[in-house]
Amino acid sequence: MIGTLLARAKQLIRHNVVKNALLLYGVQLSSYIFPLIAVPYLSRILGPSKFGLIAFAQSFIWYFVTLTEYGFNLTATRRIAIHADDPEVVSMTFNSVMAAKLLLCAAGFVVMTGTVLAVPKLRADWLLYACCYLAVIGNCLFPQWLFQGLQKLQHVAWRDFAAKLLSLIAIFIFVRKESDYLLAAAIQAGAFALSGLAGLFTVPMVTPVRFLRPPWHEVKARLREGFAVFLSMAAMNLYGSTNMFILGLVSYTEAGYFSGAQRVIVALRMLATPLVTALYPHISHMANRSQQDAIRFVRKYSLILSAPFFLGGLVLLAGAPIFIPLFLGPKFQASIVLFQIMAFSPCLCSLAHTYTTYYMLAFGYDKEWSKIILSGTVLNFIALPLLLWLLRPSQAVAVTTTILDLYVVVTAYWFYLKTSPRHEQVAVG
Repeated sequence: MIGTLLARAKQLIRHNVVKNALLLYGVQLSSYIFPLIAVPYLSRILGPSKFGLIAFAQSFIWYFVTLTEYGFNLTATRRIAIHADDPEVVSMTFNSVMAAKLLLCAAGFVVMTGTVLAVPKLRADWLLYACCYLAVIGNCLFPQWLFQGLQKLQHVAWRDFAAKLLSLIAIFIFVRKESDYLLAAAIQAGAFALSGLAGLFTVPMVTPVRFLRPPWHEVKARLREGFAVFLSMAAMNLYGSTNMFILGLVSYTEAGYFSGAQRVIVALRMLATPLVTALYPHISHMANRSQQDAIRFVRKYSLILSAPFFLGGLVLLAGAPIFIPLFLGPKFQASIVLFQIMAFSPCLCSLAHTYTTYYMLAFGYDKEWSKIILSGTVLNFIALPLLLWLLRPSQAVAVTTTILDLYVVVTAYWFYLKTSPRHEQVAVG
């Protein structure tokens, strides 16, 4: 019996979707878990104020990461997955998307520089924002969407892992006191740039892509194709990064308390991302062949994929008073309640992906998905001012975050119920 189980496990691991999910967990480990490992060290060395200042700068820079992503991680991945057997389409898609991303990256740098120099509160730390922009450059260069669509992530996972590991080691070696906060930010952002270069150099070695100058009409076509998703991603970033940005304007210390809890929550949310990213091109291809098969998948796995995160939420809720002081240090007692408020955020994230990514985006409901996200943004800016008046600033942002997670799950599931065939529907719970 053991032999049979081992044989089945080996067969499962050989499946492309499972293999890509495992490789993406390696990428996520380097992108989120490695920085998370550095958090207990940095929170103690830098203290809540400088720790919050870096979080504030990173939230500002994330606007430009969203700009350069432009939804290509979804739209370009889907296009590559559908045309994976056509080298000419793959090559043209890669070059046109990269040209669009580079244009957006350059425009973002101009906007970032002008904004920082124009706002006195930002101008005082201009070098910090310049260092953090390395993350935008790295995100622009790293063609993860190409490798996802071709299901060849094994060729970049180890390079990304090595770059982020070097960053982690550098933080422990070189960041020794509070005044090293600039160095801490530069090392973290520089790891993304190094990873991006490594990924880009890998492209001609393992893919059919030929580097060429794409015609402008192809670049415009990719920009038009990704626009609806970009609006949604920008809206998500607006109520994510803007909430942190507002919090930083109120107090860097409050931003530090929230960032300490949020980094743990975000790292746990990202545990769902590798599976989502690996399954998305597979389900997109499935939906292109047979919508019934894809809907059947959504029905079968919605709760299965979310159940571990629900159990994890219970553990986080109960364990926060013990975990937070050990992890962030005694100066971060205010982060305990924030952690508890957002304890079920990873579960809600996993459940939301089932009905947004696996269903709405895989089936081409990009505009409808955008409407949900945009309406969520409106809800965010209605709820946040009221909660800021009623609660401590960091707690107001944490409650708003949880409200938005619930809103996306409920509205996406309701859309699924309205549009999927009746005999394929299943109620959550």
